[in-house]
Amino acid sequence: MYKNKNDLMSLIIKTLKANGLKITEKRQILIEVFLKSPNIHFDFDTLLEEVRKEWSHYGVATLYRNLGIFVDKGILSENIIGNKKYYELKMFNKKKIHAHLICKYCGSIDEYYSPNLVKYIKMIDKKYDFDVYYGELNFYGICSNCKRAIKNDLK
Repeated sequence: MYKNKNDLMSLIIKTLKANGLKITEKRQILIEVFLKSPNIHFDFDTLLEEVRKEWSHYGVATLYRNLGIFVDKGILSENIIGNKKYYELKMFNKKKIHAHLICKYCGSIDEYYSPNLVKYIKMIDKKYDFDVYYGELNFYGICSNCKRAIKNDLK
């Protein structure tokens, strides 16, 4: 499919242009952050820190506005986990349907994928005549690192 992040950047830019949006340097910087780390779930503060590495005066309002546009156009997905929003690349992403495993202690987010998960969603599609395009599946618990740390603290 798409082999490198330049191809993906071009496709995302074409999508923005097709929707009548300007291609600003700030928008390109934001897209680049996601293309550099496609497996990261970014919260707002982390994203602001990342974009400011390239543009030190990247504004809070600009980031909110661009995130809203990118979510609206299907470029990014927005997941609410706990009381925080997390963003990840959605458009042209090779990720399969997955679930998020969220540690209630350290806040880490891992992804879980299984062919059975996809089969189950296809079963829902068929049973309810409902075409699933996107969904969020979050599991909350305790990760192995935190379990290990708690176990060591009890010794």
